[in-house]
Amino acid sequence: MGKNTPLIIVQKVISVGLLIFSVVIVSALIFDEQTSLSSDVHPALAFVAMWLALIWLSMVEGSQASLVGLPPVDRELYKESHPIAYKICARSHAGDNLDRYLMGRQFMVLALVFVINMCGAPLEDADVLNLPTPIANMFLKSGLAMILFTCM
Repeated sequence: MGKNTPLIIVQKVISVGLLIFSVVIVSALIFDEQTSLSSDVHPALAFVAMWLALIWLSMVEGSQASLVGLPPVDRELYKESHPIAYKICARSHAGDNLDRYLMGRQFMVLALVFVINMCGAPLEDADVLNLPTPIANMFLKSGLAMILFTCM
């Protein structure tokens, strides 16, 4: 890790600020019933479903990175210190299990992103937090808030 220069600190502050702003906007959309799911069911259900899908998505993505990155590492190195990871890798790296997992993972990611989008994407005429029109267009109409919310 490099040194935190003033530019890197500014980048981190802006990134965290945009993430918080996106979470606030998306949450407000849900509780104002201005998303496709929250307009059909109770907003609390849409909110919980979105966060569960987002957490599940992060676990799916993290496990994929670990399973793809660990094959060249000798499993005996972490057999004692990380027994669960050892057992998971032993099973997933046997035969074509990793390829099958990666294929299934793709479908899971598509399903989770679909659920997240259904829960948090704004309806066509959404207006939240009395945002100025240019800001609302930038974050809501373009989908930037959902992109930042899902990808960060």
